[in-house]
Parts: sequence; C-alpha cells; structure tokens
Amino acid sequence: MNEGESREGAGVPSIEVAQGSGVCFGVRRALEMAEQALAGGAPVYCLGPLIHNPQEVSRLSGKGFRVIGALGEVQGGGILLVRSHGLQPDIVADACRRGMMIVDATCPLVRRVQTLSVELQQAGYHVVLAGDAAHPEVRAIQGHAPATVVVSDLEAARRVELTGRVALVSQTTFSPEEFRRIAAELVMRDLPEVRVVNTICAATVDRQRAAAELAGRVDVMLVIGGRNSANTNRLMERCAARGVTTYHVEEAGEVTAEQLRGRRRVGIAAGASTPQWIIDAVCRRVRVLQSEMG
Repeated sequence: MNEGESREGAGVPSIEVAQGSGVCFGVRRALEMAEQALAGGAPVYCLGPLIHNPQEVSRLSGKGFRVIGALGEVQGGGILLVRSHGLQPDIVADACRRGMMIVDATCPLVRRVQTLSVELQQAGYHVVLAGDAAHPEVRAIQGHAPATVVVSDLEAARRVELTGRVALVSQTTFSPEEFRRIAAELVMRDLPEVRVVNTICAATVDRQRAAAELAGRVDVMLVIGGRNSANTNRLMERCAARGVTTYHVEEAGEVTAEQLRGRRRVGIAAGASTPQWIIDAVCRRVRVLQSEMG
C-alpha cells in the first residue's frame, strides 16, 4: 500500500492549490507582450508555441497569433515574437533580413544564462549546460554560445571528456538535485578549475517544493500543464515521489470521477505556463465531481 492509498477516504471533500502555482513572471511577461503586439494590427508570428500550454496558445491563435515552424512560412514581413525560451541569434538575424520586426519576449532569467554562457566562453571556460538538449531554451543558449556542451543527467556528465577550466550552468527549469549531482561529479575531476553557477529559476524551485509539500498531505494530486512542459513534468515527478496518486491534466475536461473516487482531499499544482483560468476551471470541475459523488 502506498502513501496515497493509506490516506484515502479520510475527512470531508477539500481542494487545495499549491502555493506559487500558475504562470511565472517570464511567461506572464511573454503573454503581455504578445497581446500588445497583436493590438497593433500587424501579423504576429512565433517560431514554435509561445509557451508550453496548448490551451493558451489556442486562445491567442483566435486573436490572430500565428505559430510557425520556419521563417519561410511568412510572406510580407510582420512581427516575430521571440518566445520566453529565447531564440538563436542567427534565426533572429534571418528574420530581420526578411523585413520582420522583432519583439523579444525572452525571459530575463533565460537571457542571463545566454549572456553568462557567452561571457564564460570568452573568458576561456569550457561551458557545460545541465539541461534537455531538445528543449528550445537549451537550443537558444547553444545558439548564443555554440561550444556549450549539454548534459541531461549525471550519467551523461560522466561520459563527457573535459580539459582545462570548466564552468557549469543550467537550464532554468532543471532539477536542482540533478544539478548538484552533476556539479559534484565535475568538481571531483582532475581539472584546474570548475566554476559552478546555479542558474535554475528560484520560483521553479519554490513551486516544486510547495507542490511536494502539498502532495504529502492529500489523497490525490492533479498537476496541470502542457505535456510538453519541462517544469510541469518536473512537478509530476516531485509529487509522485511522495507516494501519492498523481495525474497530469492539461484542462478541466480531463479530470474524471474515477480519478477522485475515494480520495477526499484533492491537491492541485500547476506549471509555469498554466494560466489562472485553466486552474480555476479544474477547481470547478473537481467541486462538481465531488458533489456528485457525495
């Protein structure tokens, strides 16, 4: 019997949302900049989804916001909005050559990693970036500092051959625990210098901690966010690790009576790209199901 099973059926029905759930500063800023750009009347494009939340991207699409896969899809200028994850400099330069106006919504914390990686490389360090090589934030950072080596976990770090002075930075939504393990691995090597710079977003860490704390005292956790959202998936991992039954949902319609049956205390956490209107809708759905089950 896991921890979640041992607590089922206790108390009156309740819903609690983890502290810090929902859109972070960087995502809120990107959404506001998208709305402002749309208000000008010119076509607004974004290479890939603005944020990792399909429902919010769909809402913006209804206002004329256009997600594209390549600049070649654009005819006749317009606005290119750089999403919160950032974008490679060569792509931005190409957009400018095509006559597009740039609105840069790169999260300031992501911009810091980009700038720092460039400065460290210029100072003679071999930069190691802890992150997911396929994530747009990581691709953008590598675009600014092309020699950056990406490692996804401790095992990957162990396989990397390094010499000289090394600097370790991180994707802003990377696991703090895995970052510490990678840092320890590099520090133990026979290298002249290892500089460790923790560039993980503090709000992300606080959100994970709050979600895990809530998961320790409820019967079931609903984690809301896009399935392609790195920080939402991290919340899933942290909640499930507490032994409580955990479900990943993108919208209210995915919450079912079966998920809640026998589980009176419902905890809710949401990723950094999940707007408040989706959190509210999930809460309403849970209340309806709780009332129907009695």
